[in-house]
Amino acid sequence: MAGFFQFALLLICWLAALATLLVFLESWFALSNRQRFGGRRAAGSYGVVTVFLPLQGSVGKLDRTIRSVLGQTYAFTRLVIVYYEDDLRHVNLSREIRGVDSHVGVRVVTTSFPIENEADRTRALEQAQAEASGTWWAVLRPDVILDPQAVESALEFAESNEVTAMVLRPGVRCTSFFERLLAPSMEYLLQMMRVVDNRRERLKKMNFDSAFMLMSREAFGVVNRINRMPGILNEAGWTIWSYQMEGLRTYEGDGSRWMWRESSIRRWSSETDAERRYGVRSAGFVVASVLVATISIFGLGYGVTGNVDNFSGASILAFSAVSYALMAISYFLYARRLRASVWFAPLWFLSHLPASVLTILEMRRRIRDSRSQPADSASSDSSTFHSSHRG
Repeated sequence: MAGFFQFALLLICWLAALATLLVFLESWFALSNRQRFGGRRAAGSYGVVTVFLPLQGSVGKLDRTIRSVLGQTYAFTRLVIVYYEDDLRHVNLSREIRGVDSHVGVRVVTTSFPIENEADRTRALEQAQAEASGTWWAVLRPDVILDPQAVESALEFAESNEVTAMVLRPGVRCTSFFERLLAPSMEYLLQMMRVVDNRRERLKKMNFDSAFMLMSREAFGVVNRINRMPGILNEAGWTIWSYQMEGLRTYEGDGSRWMWRESSIRRWSSETDAERRYGVRSAGFVVASVLVATISIFGLGYGVTGNVDNFSGASILAFSAVSYALMAISYFLYARRLRASVWFAPLWFLSHLPASVLTILEMRRRIRDSRSQPADSASSDSSTFHSSHRG
């Protein structure tokens, strides 16, 4: 009986080690330097760069984003703030920012409509286009914080590689100590679901949004002229997809070292993987990950305290040690990318279980919200229909 139990445990530990290895290899290649943006200080002056920033969201995040632009090391930077003219929060914020002592020139453009979605954002950028100056333009999301050398490094990279438009994906940073411990495990779980779900590339092609986009003014003029149609709002100049369609030289890379979003663990999956659609199967993947982690810990404990003088006992210890080591390395890789607590990697198992629970709770909330949205829209359509008939 003891031999059968040892053989069954050996088989389970071997399967767990294999599954951990597959996810680890995918994470390793995903976090490799192939798409990592390797910027450096500018070797010379590349003219004036205008940064467009449509204001949207909380004032606290907007203030940190704007001040990160004002603190750029590139001397020839101009900032164009675009906001709804009747939003008193943004009006007061723009007044405060214009009084800040900085080498970055600040211009203000007001719109007659609130900036609430992507279409409003594009309309606002079209209106602010007339206020731009210089040979380079950059569009920044209102929740992205830039490193002081981000714009300078992006300009140097674009000029030296003859790139006409480039998009950099920001990293994610948590503010509290507890969240920095859980963040790598949360990201590991999301990466595992991307691997199994096998939809990452398709969603990447469909996602035209960019948190930081740098384009040359000349290339923007070419794309804008080709894609402009009378009577239709032109969105082409503000997406990297349009530059790729026109055959211009573009670059997409990971800029997590140079820019980041401040996120909360409670909204981790919403803010770091906004395009995901969760289902019952996704929750099963998270539960499976918890079981694999538990198996590696149990097998390691059994191998240390049990009988390891035979082949099965030694194999259980070896497979469990491999799984444990791979999980620790995965935690270290994600922690380094997220600017989290890399020293906590040997104790990854302490954060894996609470991260799994929070991920499942976030999935339930996202599924509940997605189911309620069609009902809300249907009820609003019905009320509109009845009101129109009453009129």
